[in-house]
Amino acid sequence: MRTTDMPFALRAGTMITGYEVVRPIGAGGFGITYEGYNPITERRVAIKEFFPRGIASRDDATRIAYSKQDDEIVSWALKRFADSTNRLAKLKHPNIIEVLNYVADNGTGYMVMEHVEGQTLEDWLRARKTPPQLSELGPIFDPIFDALEYVHSNGLIHRDIAPDNIMIRADGRPVLIDFGALKIIAEHTRAHGPSPKSFGVVKANYSPPEQSDDGGGVDPRMDVYSLAATIYRAVAGKPPVDADKRKTDTALKGEDSYIPLAKAAQMTVPPEFTAAIDAALSLRPKERPATIAELRARLAARSTETEPATAVIPPVTPMDATIAIPPAALAQEPVAVSAPAGATYTGPEAKPYTPSSATPDPGQSYSPPGNETPTVRRSGMSVANWIAVVLVLLGALAVLLHRPIINLVDRMSGFRFTMGQEEQQQPQQKQLPKQQQQQQPRRDAEDDRRPQRQQQQQQQTPSNDATALLNRANDLQRNGDNRQAVQVYSDAIRLDPTLVNAYTGRGLSYYRLGDGDRAFDDYSVAIRLEPNTQRASIPYLNRAIVWRERLNIDRAFDDINNALRLDPKFALAFNTRANLYYDRRDYDKAIADYNQAISLDPTYATAYANRANAWLGKNQPQRALEDFSVALRLDPKNVNALVGRGNAYDDLKDGDRAIKDYTEALRYDRNHVNAYINRGRIYLARKDFISALSDYSDAVRLDPRRALAHQGRGLANEGLGRREEAIKDLREALRIDSSLTRSREALQRLGVRP
Repeated sequence: MRTTDMPFALRAGTMITGYEVVRPIGAGGFGITYEGYNPITERRVAIKEFFPRGIASRDDATRIAYSKQDDEIVSWALKRFADSTNRLAKLKHPNIIEVLNYVADNGTGYMVMEHVEGQTLEDWLRARKTPPQLSELGPIFDPIFDALEYVHSNGLIHRDIAPDNIMIRADGRPVLIDFGALKIIAEHTRAHGPSPKSFGVVKANYSPPEQSDDGGGVDPRMDVYSLAATIYRAVAGKPPVDADKRKTDTALKGEDSYIPLAKAAQMTVPPEFTAAIDAALSLRPKERPATIAELRARLAARSTETEPATAVIPPVTPMDATIAIPPAALAQEPVAVSAPAGATYTGPEAKPYTPSSATPDPGQSYSPPGNETPTVRRSGMSVANWIAVVLVLLGALAVLLHRPIINLVDRMSGFRFTMGQEEQQQPQQKQLPKQQQQQQPRRDAEDDRRPQRQQQQQQQTPSNDATALLNRANDLQRNGDNRQAVQVYSDAIRLDPTLVNAYTGRGLSYYRLGDGDRAFDDYSVAIRLEPNTQRASIPYLNRAIVWRERLNIDRAFDDINNALRLDPKFALAFNTRANLYYDRRDYDKAIADYNQAISLDPTYATAYANRANAWLGKNQPQRALEDFSVALRLDPKNVNALVGRGNAYDDLKDGDRAIKDYTEALRYDRNHVNAYINRGRIYLARKDFISALSDYSDAVRLDPRRALAHQGRGLANEGLGRREEAIKDLREALRIDSSLTRSREALQRLGVRP
């Protein structure tokens, strides 16, 4: 905006309590905003001056003057401005502009805020040659929903939401700005309050009709209307018909002139989405969603035949073949003990696996294996490290799902991510068959060589106490209290040093606490106590997973083969051995073992998803697609299967479906690093550098050691002309992984040495 458009703006160089005015950058109904600079701290800020249009003038070059008849109104309004500023200064949210302080000077007040570099949403929309897709709007609007929910939870509303009041930072993050029209919720305008001409807070096309009513109350539905109008503008390419015109048309013509979003939209939009926006833009506040959260829920709603409303869900995009992406870890399940006899257990949706001739300990029940999914590996990659925890009970044990934590090797090339952060699948509660609830005597060949312990069991003395402690430890572990579980398992072991399940359970708790060495030791003790009984298949399986983490694949094979020797119908063991073959890129043997796991448990979603990734490894995306789809029928919320199927669609050049699957995955896991990298990659290919920058920035935030995230952000910065930022990111990418050729090439283009 030109200075001549703001004749009352302060001149450059004017000082406002330590801040120097650099230039005016905008004006509204009751204020002028400047870029400011503190010469001592060298910090740039934005300064909003309280300057009610139509009332205020300047006494001299700086001081504001008002007529006597407006003095009472202005004094009241200025106090509200000061109160609002001080209230806003307490808000701390990454998607809300930071208000630093309030300054009284020149007969008025100033709101000092952070200076945001970037462009407004309106500018971003106008600069595009094609309309944005819903998947592109998600990274912008979803954080704004979060910000407004936070604002409302603090008793405030915005009252000026519009595309020009949403800034997109240089790093791609959206920021809600210009709280100048903010009021405290439920505080009514006083009888002597400001008139419409004095504040002019109504914004054409975006303000609800009640906002021009000074006598009305303030309600979150005002922001619901304005946010819906902003989304309408992004989807339709133009804002909705102004509320005042709609009211006039309704009164004079008997018909609302509003154009439904389904008719105005420039792309295909789910009907649930358009219906939610139409409802939010009702002229009657009571017909709108009552809160931002309710609007979000309506937008996210979908029928069985429509896709999720991506404008309020963090979306993802398929990958561009020009950036190498490492894979996630294949799913594997360490095993643990379970709950007391007679209790129901919480397990995944897979059918329970019952080991042949299982001999459970007294007081314990059995739970089924969990479901986890692998990733697809591309060319030139070394093995990634991962951590997985799933609870399984053999006779006396319960198998519960725990997804792996991934420690990927970024220097790999040609890979694509599937797994995200550590996840816990939401299980269903099931009742065990009666025969599995029956207590059975704990006796085998080794008990004959332990007459004293056998006698104690029969007399129900220390061994029974140890079993009670074991059950308690299992409960603690299942509830996530692994530190306390370790203590109780240790108490059980002190009472009965031969209690195999206590060592297995304590090993898993150590593992979940990140102490792989102690976990390994406990699994080894359990194996030494009973090296040739079926129950030893559990610690063999768990120890194989630790060996695999240590990249000792040969020893992992030894242990998993022992597990299958002791229990040839152990579906989880077949799945884990298949993962080991997958590590060696022996996809045919991997598929054969996944087949075995599936034949033993046809509802084992993890095995289907893992086999699908093996098909991708064999460059057979159509077969992979079929397996991923089966996995998702068994477990519709399986994030890794969704991302994997997105990868398969991407390989089949079906980018739209890939985007939908990635989007659905992020609906369940908003911190899925690999999905952000995948999405950033496709944005980069489309030269949508702002969106790419946003995704890669999220990936860097979630995992600062991810070289490809730094590389992607560097390339996005290069595309935006942000040379210094690009150089910094590209150098960091090479510091983490010196083999990234794209980073080297980009630095050479920028005229600097890698």
